[in-house]
Amino acid sequence: MKPYNKNFVFQEMKRYSKLIGSGTCGNYKITKNIIKKQNLQGYMYENKEEYDIDIIELCENNINLRQLTPREIESYYGAIHAAKGRVGIVGLGLGYVAQEIAAKFNVEEVIVYESSEEVINLYDHNFIQNEKINIIKGDPTKAKKANFDFFYVDIYNHELTSKVVEDYKLFNELHEIEEYAFWGIEHFLLSCKYEDIVWVYIPEEWIDMSKKAYESLDSSGYIKGYKPLDEILVRKILMKFKEILNSDI
Repeated sequence: MKPYNKNFVFQEMKRYSKLIGSGTCGNYKITKNIIKKQNLQGYMYENKEEYDIDIIELCENNINLRQLTPREIESYYGAIHAAKGRVGIVGLGLGYVAQEIAAKFNVEEVIVYESSEEVINLYDHNFIQNEKINIIKGDPTKAKKANFDFFYVDIYNHELTSKVVEDYKLFNELHEIEEYAFWGIEHFLLSCKYEDIVWVYIPEEWIDMSKKAYESLDSSGYIKGYKPLDEILVRKILMKFKEILNSDI
């Protein structure tokens, strides 16, 4: 039932609440807020349950950039599970994804591209040095060419836009990538209409991640609250992917 098992989700949130402390660096800050009796939204479903739980937030100029909530834990699970070998990540955030991927025995190295020195400093303040993790400061679109077994992009702030297609093309041209994924990929694919997606060459790893996410959502019972993404937006982005993915056949 992972990643939708609430015992698992809350254990992860509590574990990282102990690891990550509040702090400020430049325009960025990490805060901890106790959310009392609030129905925190889950990944791909509307949640009606209420929780009392500490929420860790990363903000820039008081604008929320990242949180560690049930939605984040649930949505990162598929990428963490799929990661292997030499892994590339775009976007450091609170460091949860990098830490969890580096902890896997079948992961050799994690290269994280992060443009903000302040975000890196906050991360370094909270976590001891991990020999598997190498953080590269700078524009990830101008990085040196590298080879990756798995590449994950997490810079979309819970929004699906055509940028996911632009980034897919850009990073696959920049690097040699065996498997590529981006935040929200399962929700995007599961929101596609069959009559549209059947004509698109979808990478096998994307299908596998989406299938596992659906099965977990179904077995947890949260499938009853499943909420697809906007149909018009999803089809528009799928057609953009079609131009790229079908040309690789």
